[in-house]
Amino acid sequence: MAKFLKVSLSGVANTPYQLVGIDSVVTIEPGDAAGANLTTAVTIQTGKPAGAATITFTADAAAATAGDLLKAFNDALVANPGGIVSTVTGPVTVAQVPAAQSGQQGRIVVTTPQVNALFTGVSIL
Repeated sequence: MAKFLKVSLSGVANTPYQLVGIDSVVTIEPGDAAGANLTTAVTIQTGKPAGAATITFTADAAAATAGDLLKAFNDALVANPGGIVSTVTGPVTVAQVPAAQSGQQGRIVVTTPQVNALFTGVSIL
């Protein structure tokens, strides 16, 4: 199993990404620490030798369901056996739209590209 979850951050001053030690993760829950913002935040509860921390990540766009952001973190948590870092990728907020099928062959033209949620904030308490 990987040793760290890497969450890339967009627009956070002097912090391009946040690493979370997987061995310290106790729970990952949808929403912020207060239980609100279920589609735009994820909270990780950690246990450390010196105490516990609450880490909340916020996304720039709402996920389709509260479980989408949670799934992104859980997928990264169980992925990459034997690696050092497992990167969390935000869930899809805008699905890719290909051009209408008209018998074309080969490369399919995409009229709307896929957009994933970007994590735009982190709070560690």
